[in-house]
Amino acid sequence: MKFLICFVLFWGGSLGAFAQVPDSVSLAKRPATDSISPGPAKKAKKPFVIVPKKATYRSLMLPGLGQAYVKQYWTIPIIYAGFGGLGYAIHWNQVRYSAMKSGWQEYLNQVAAGQTPSVDVTLGGTKYTFTREDSFRAGTAQFRRQRDLSIIGCFALYALQLVEANVTAHLKTFDNTDDISLQFRPGVQSEYFSTPMGVTAVFTFK
Repeated sequence: MKFLICFVLFWGGSLGAFAQVPDSVSLAKRPATDSISPGPAKKAKKPFVIVPKKATYRSLMLPGLGQAYVKQYWTIPIIYAGFGGLGYAIHWNQVRYSAMKSGWQEYLNQVAAGQTPSVDVTLGGTKYTFTREDSFRAGTAQFRRQRDLSIIGCFALYALQLVEANVTAHLKTFDNTDDISLQFRPGVQSEYFSTPMGVTAVFTFK
């Protein structure tokens, strides 16, 4: 009876061992599908470096573009408001200059025809009557001068925004770290008859 019980236990253990072998083999041959492959490494972003020449070239191509490059956005509306005001001034004076010039020509035609000159000129919606040539000469010269000054102002504003973009770019790239320092130290200067004491300014470049 003891022999029979031992035989049964031995046979059952053997079957369990044989039953576990295929499972272990199948686990060993199973591909590792749950693993996550690493993606491509992200490139580090390069720091934005302001180049003064680029700011100047951008402002040269389009006013205000250099200010946008150096992130000086608040100056862009001021620049275009200046161009808008000067452009309106050019148009305003040009219209009145043309009206005065045409009226002056009409005045000369009336004088040549032997008529008593009297010319009506409309300026800004208001009609004026001119009977003297001096009035045409003075009015024409005034409106022409104001128009020319407005044109010069446009060129000056264009040049000013170029300089402003370049200067702002230089200021934003200026090295304001502790690599440059200024110190005051006592100094001694030897001469033939005396040895004066003083203070020496020392610049340190690290």
